[in-house]
Amino acid sequence: MNQKILITAVVLIVAFSTIAVLEVSTGFVSGLVFDQIPYNYTAKVWIPPTNPSDPNSGSLGGFYKINGKGKDFNFFLKLPGAEQSESPLDYTADGLNGTGHIDEIKITFGTIQSLLNRDVKSAMFNTTFKGHMNLTCAAWTGVTYFQNHDNNFTGNFTIDGVMTDWEGTYTLKRDSFRILGISDFIYYPNDQRSAAKSVQKTYYL
Repeated sequence: MNQKILITAVVLIVAFSTIAVLEVSTGFVSGLVFDQIPYNYTAKVWIPPTNPSDPNSGSLGGFYKINGKGKDFNFFLKLPGAEQSESPLDYTADGLNGTGHIDEIKITFGTIQSLLNRDVKSAMFNTTFKGHMNLTCAAWTGVTYFQNHDNNFTGNFTIDGVMTDWEGTYTLKRDSFRILGISDFIYYPNDQRSAAKSVQKTYYL
């Protein structure tokens, strides 16, 4: 009887040790838990004018939505009125749509604390993850790869347009109650990267 108890105890220790190693190295348990969680989040977005001293350079405002379950999610961004000043090749009233997937995720103690405090933004920055998202808007398509580790949220993107291509990087940071996004990118006529122009854009989520 004692031998059976000992064997059972050893098996349990090995099992728990294996799970612990998987959790520390890959977020195995976190991934299983996260796969069962549905979510739906909506927030405002504001893009300041490119040139504040130019009266013809206005700001853009709107909202974005993220909804999904577990590692698969949908993204929607709408900037009401932007279709009146933007080219129909770049933006229409249908907005920007994305379909994404979280490739790796590890929920941390900070994630749980933030969720208990109902602070979704902090929960995002306290969670370690990697993922990608396909984007469509007007006449262009794109893809972005993103990751967060130790409150360092970065990503890169490429966009294929009818006449213009874009590629660049972005960083998201907490700024009081908002999220500050800084993007550095280039754009150029199709297949003419040597003619690229550089832009830095700031936006608030």
